[in-house]
Amino acid sequence: MELRKHIERSQIEALFQRLQRLRERMPNTIEAAESPDFILRFGEERVGLEVTRSVWQEYVRGSKLHDSLYPAEWVITTNLMDGARRRSSDEVAAEMLNSGEDAPWKSCEQEMKDWGDKIAHSLSAKRERLNQQTFQKYSKNWLLIYDQPGLANDTFTADRACRHLTALFAAPREHHLDFDAVFLLSRRYLFRWRENELSLHYDKAAI
Repeated sequence: MELRKHIERSQIEALFQRLQRLRERMPNTIEAAESPDFILRFGEERVGLEVTRSVWQEYVRGSKLHDSLYPAEWVITTNLMDGARRRSSDEVAAEMLNSGEDAPWKSCEQEMKDWGDKIAHSLSAKRERLNQQTFQKYSKNWLLIYDQPGLANDTFTADRACRHLTALFAAPREHHLDFDAVFLLSRRYLFRWRENELSLHYDKAAI
């Protein structure tokens, strides 16, 4: 639990470092909680902040296998994503280490679609949690999605990401309540969905 809160706190700090450079209002205090994950205090106003990481579990497993068993090997992570069947560790390793002529290719459009599906999965799970009776509601409720691995730094990616996110956020949702603002931090990209509008800030200095 403490490790998870430490990681979430570092993700929040990364968000507010970006927002501070944009001269956005900074919270007076950040208080750890459970539902939502954190409570932000802006003067007398309290804002609930839920934090989540958007990552395929197969990618996480592949990263652990790489670090523990194949630290000196080049690996391919393009097709490490969750499917209908959970692949074995041997299958994941074979996928990562396959750099031959038969290695599967993925179109750029498919790559962005898969990325959009990953974000959609995280967003849907957190919207469901927001609508639970046990979730404490505040005057404003925010969501931070920390994307891993982050987006590539090119104009093709930036254009497609904006298209996918606009369609995702504007689509009809299953639940009545929604977050007042959703922040998506993906390497140099910071997206914000608020009041039915998608905004983007690109920071060349970000990792």
